[in-house]
Amino acid sequence: MNLDRYEYAREWAYKEYSFYSEGPNGRILKVVSFVLMSSRPVRIYNLALGDWNNEYGEPDYWSVTNNGDTEKVFATVAAIILDFTSTAGSVLIQLEGNSPARKRLYQMTINRYRNEIAKIFQVLGRVNYQLEAFQKNTAYDLILIARMEYVILREDTEIYMPPSTKKKDIKRRVYNDRVVYGPPLVPHNHPALASMTEAARKSLERCTNLEETLIKYNLI
Repeated sequence: MNLDRYEYAREWAYKEYSFYSEGPNGRILKVVSFVLMSSRPVRIYNLALGDWNNEYGEPDYWSVTNNGDTEKVFATVAAIILDFTSTAGSVLIQLEGNSPARKRLYQMTINRYRNEIAKIFQVLGRVNYQLEAFQKNTAYDLILIARMEYVILREDTEIYMPPSTKKKDIKRRVYNDRVVYGPPLVPHNHPALASMTEAARKSLERCTNLEETLIKYNLI
């Protein structure tokens, strides 16, 4: 996806990323966490996107930024998913807004860039508890994303390279006060993240045709 995006940092285990949104409401640190929810029939991670609350020193997953950079934030999250899946292998990423407005935003953005997305990702949506290939003008309550195999990235920068290719010459790319291989901001047992993950897991369990759909699209 050849879209303008923000630079981002990641922690050493590739499970948490962060970047700064810049707009009319200031410079806002955003945190993206991948939390494993299920290992069968395939590993499925929930993606949690939140704003860092400096006052409380923790993420806020329910804030609405309105910073005028939705497309750039989306492009950054897409790049982060690419980076994560380059090391995690064959996994599914669950994307589920925690409010009706956020669900609509995710779907509108995917619709807008569906041609570019289809070159890299297989996107599934759930409606009436049934998964199907993502379609335009359909209201989905849950989205699953899988990176298609054998995709060659146009942007072959160091940040996309898996750790095995960098063992001999590790570069510590500094992004403001964080480095690429820094400590996580949000432990996976953080109450807000744990609560969101559990809600996402229960939502996933309501898919009545998960395994057969994954087989249909060669995702397992």
